[in-house]
Amino acid sequence: MNFMKKAVAVLFVMMLAGCGDFTKPSPAETETAISDDEIYSSIVESLENMSMVSEYPCIVDANRTERIISIINEKRPELFWIKGFTITSYTKKTKIEIDIMDGCKAEKLETMYHDIVESADELISSIPSHLDTYGTVVFVHDYIVSNCEYYMEGADSGEFGLWSSAYGCLVDGRAVCQGYAEAFQYIMNRLDIECGICKGDTKRGRHAWNYVNIDGKYYWIDLTWDDPVSEYGEIGEINHIYCLIDDNRLMRTRTIDADCNFIPKCNEMHENYFVKNGTYLTSYSDIAITEILSRYADRGQAEIMFSDVSAYDDAIENLFENGRIWELTDSEQINYSEDDTMLILTIRY
Repeated sequence: MNFMKKAVAVLFVMMLAGCGDFTKPSPAETETAISDDEIYSSIVESLENMSMVSEYPCIVDANRTERIISIINEKRPELFWIKGFTITSYTKKTKIEIDIMDGCKAEKLETMYHDIVESADELISSIPSHLDTYGTVVFVHDYIVSNCEYYMEGADSGEFGLWSSAYGCLVDGRAVCQGYAEAFQYIMNRLDIECGICKGDTKRGRHAWNYVNIDGKYYWIDLTWDDPVSEYGEIGEINHIYCLIDDNRLMRTRTIDADCNFIPKCNEMHENYFVKNGTYLTSYSDIAITEILSRYADRGQAEIMFSDVSAYDDAIENLFENGRIWELTDSEQINYSEDDTMLILTIRY
């Protein structure tokens, strides 16, 4: 009874998807100042030590905690088990306890954490030592796309599970867009390459993807949409349609949430996959198309991006409507697909 006269316990249970009502503490309750960075470091240190609890000698409100944990989720995707948090506040004291994702058990987290680190080590050790930043980014892009499948059941469930995490992508080999994005983010973190995640709306629904910094310039990269699955459920060739593109091309297919922690300006195409591989054309040319088809003959597939609609339409008209494609290659069977949004022709021959 005496205790209740001295302190009133206030309990908040927060999920990452939203926050509840919170009454602003009085000045007396916030006498001991603590920075966001200190709270961030304390929570991360606790999680790395497999403790879900951190405590503070002051009032830390729920909205502030949610913001900090959101940043932890973005910057430390290897701490994949965070589902939400419970915050308990007493006079001048706060305890934050991390809620564990469904499908994870506290006693198995250390082993699971070891598994994701080991999977990342395996990927990183396979990167050829001679690659520059661009080559490294594309290698990681291709590795993840080749070793992870899009988990349709997880997407259809509308729930947040391991398939929504870097663990699902790198260890289980199945994930939804959030898992692909977090896995790529984690590997880039390990390689000291600046990278982050943005989210938004597309015609296909809610979506998550990455940005990455190469030589001081930002580019967008979307591994999920570069992971093709045919209408028969068969895995096709890796695409590079969304591999290091600019704002102009990204915004043709989506909008970005205004409350993302950071939204870069991506105005460059210098490190774009098509530009770097000589398959980016500013105009139609028989000579250029012939050279590209010859160079990719062993692969049997060539992806060509055009700078504008006029060049793209000229290519379709000349190659397929006028039949020029048969004069530029000796292949007896040719299939092609058109992407009139991203202005890309994929020719299989």
